[in-house]
Amino acid sequence: MAGDFTAELVACLGDPVRENPTGVMQEAAFRALGLNWRYLTIAVPPANLRDAVTGIRAFGMRGANLTIPHKVAVMDHLDQIAPDAALIAVNTVRREGDRLIGENTDGKGFLRGLRLDARVEPKGKRAVVLGAGGAARAIVTELALAGASDILIVNRSIQRGERMVAELAQKTKAPIRFAAWLGTFRIPPDIDLLVNATSIGLYPDVGAMPAIDLSRA
Repeated sequence: MAGDFTAELVACLGDPVRENPTGVMQEAAFRALGLNWRYLTIAVPPANLRDAVTGIRAFGMRGANLTIPHKVAVMDHLDQIAPDAALIAVNTVRREGDRLIGENTDGKGFLRGLRLDARVEPKGKRAVVLGAGGAARAIVTELALAGASDILIVNRSIQRGERMVAELAQKTKAPIRFAAWLGTFRIPPDIDLLVNATSIGLYPDVGAMPAIDLSRA
């Protein structure tokens, strides 16, 4: 009996990923569209990222999603980065022929939720963003491009935070500042938006809270 029993493959690469529900949603969408696709959720430690991208190529995967902590590091292993993703980070890789191209949807998704769900327009707002990883970079970039009046990045790694501020302030020409996160950070009282872009609160410590003081916010 003739037939094709192969499936198209896509994946989510991250560490940790056990709590990530993306595969359930994606495979439900595949079934609804009648697509013989599979979405694999794969734990990839940072030291194995290069090999994991080689695996995407070797398996002929259609693409992948990247989550913590790979959104910036994966750029070194791709053939091309979309212009907006080059400014932010990569959370989506798509295959175009034999080439792997990095894209970003994080910041756009954040702005969509902010505007549609929270009904907050970021233009003219003062924001504090906790963290300086890939998600933070995406959010800060989109806030800057949307016209936020002041963006304060707070991070424990001073070098990483200052480097991100310098890069994004130069590229977006927006008012982006940095503050070192030493002990408990007191949120300024004139802030309109507070964004937790760290891994604090992710699985398995879903009840964890960042070390911040909201008493004067």
